[in-house]
Amino acid sequence: MSIEVEISPVFARYADNQVSVTVKGKTVGECLQDLVRQHPDLKKIILTREGKLQHSFDVFINGENAYPGEMEKPVRDGDKIHVVLLIHGG
Repeated sequence: MSIEVEISPVFARYADNQVSVTVKGKTVGECLQDLVRQHPDLKKIILTREGKLQHSFDVFINGENAYPGEMEKPVRDGDKIHVVLLIHGG
């Protein structure tokens, strides 16, 4: 199964200057684990120590928000996952 994960260009330096990485997995969580397996420097940025998504990120599957329970959401061959940095402030 081939899934494409897109990350912000801001973090591409942690993924060999790639903004799109092909990963494998049956859920968003498995795909993100494969992403950080391929590019370990991304782990501390997008995942917590427990392997959950950092609160400052949101996940979209084929343009649809995966919240809530994004890490358990199933994915299919050919899906695109976008990991989006949320902007906080006031």
